[in-house]
Amino acid sequence: MKIEYNARKVTLTDQTRQLTEKKLAKIKKYFNDILEIRVELSQERHLYLADLSVNGKDFDLHATSQNKEVTTAIQDAVDKLEIQARRAKTRLKDHNQRAGGEAKADHGWNVEVLEEESIASGEPRIVERSRIPIKPMSIEEAVLHLDDSSHNFLVFRNASSNLVNVIYRRDDRNLGLITPEL
Repeated sequence: MKIEYNARKVTLTDQTRQLTEKKLAKIKKYFNDILEIRVELSQERHLYLADLSVNGKDFDLHATSQNKEVTTAIQDAVDKLEIQARRAKTRLKDHNQRAGGEAKADHGWNVEVLEEESIASGEPRIVERSRIPIKPMSIEEAVLHLDDSSHNFLVFRNASSNLVNVIYRRDDRNLGLITPEL
């Protein structure tokens, strides 16, 4: 994630940069395809103006905030960006579900039931097979997909480690994560 700073009539300290990066990490949990973030800080009379832009592959977000303190202006602008990011993520998700909804309704997961003779022996046998598409995503995105799903697990490729992981719902309503050990 590349952050470009532009300060007019404001001295940009390391503390302000660290605060901005920490607050903008909230936006990363919604999208992992962020291309660029622009932070413009300026001072007009006694007010600080924070102007933030986030550009991604499928979205553009923009928020502006004014306050007497530069840190509060940044925090307010990031809060506005987070609301926009949540809405944009929901819109993208709904759009993708509507576009692929017909295909999922017709096909779903490929399920094969094996021969009845294999069950008669009394030994545990595989009686059903499913093919699941494995999509690359972050753990946070996987949690969002699992919450929207009726299934109790989700198989995905972790975008940061490029390994196949499984996230699942536990009986105590928490989530578990299975990561392969190589």
